[in-house]
Amino acid sequence: MKPLTFFFIHGAGGTISKWRKVTERLGDIPFEVHNLPGHDHDKRAVPSTIEEFASMLNSEIREDVIVVGHSMGGLIGIELAAINEKVKGLVLANSHYELPVHPKILEQLSTGVFPDSLFYASYGKSTDKQLLYEEKEELHKNPMRVTINDFECCAKYKNGEKVLKILNIPVLAVIGEEDKLLPPNAKEQLMKVKPDIQIKKMKGSGHYSMLEKSEKFTEIILEFRDAVQNCEASCH
Repeated sequence: MKPLTFFFIHGAGGTISKWRKVTERLGDIPFEVHNLPGHDHDKRAVPSTIEEFASMLNSEIREDVIVVGHSMGGLIGIELAAINEKVKGLVLANSHYELPVHPKILEQLSTGVFPDSLFYASYGKSTDKQLLYEEKEELHKNPMRVTINDFECCAKYKNGEKVLKILNIPVLAVIGEEDKLLPPNAKEQLMKVKPDIQIKKMKGSGHYSMLEKSEKFTEIILEFRDAVQNCEASCH
């Protein structure tokens, strides 16, 4: 049986760079990482809904994969898993089945500046200062209109609970213990919708576990991949 490939999807306002610390730890494990349409140097039109993002990424999945979606990427991953049978497992990395955005955040973004309060709330208290500096620089990789569109897509996406409930594949949620951008009861909500979901809490991590605690995050997704591959082998 061919080994499963990781298919990484970044979140709102991000680029493939969000996965840099994980992919360098994967060694010879196969993975694919793509900028979302219209992000960084991608020339495609920017979709206006989560479902459209999933539809555009659908054609990029050519072999059996485990989708690892961060934040908004997790919403896209839920939709992708529903439409593509090559998705054999799903990791919701600091994600959920809905990610409401406060109107005040959208208002602040519309001024053309990413709010400092949102930026610093996204990371755990002990986050390395060099990482915060790098991440500040990353904010300029996408035009602000692209970032605003991403947040608007998250705000209006309402399909996730219904879709997650019917997914017939293994799902893992990785949640930072200091993640202020997810609902405080995210774990309980996810378990209510999908009782067989696996949940891993990341100590000392905010909303960017794959950057803040990349070693532990990589270890968790590799264990999940092994379990999914073993299940695939024994079930078929």
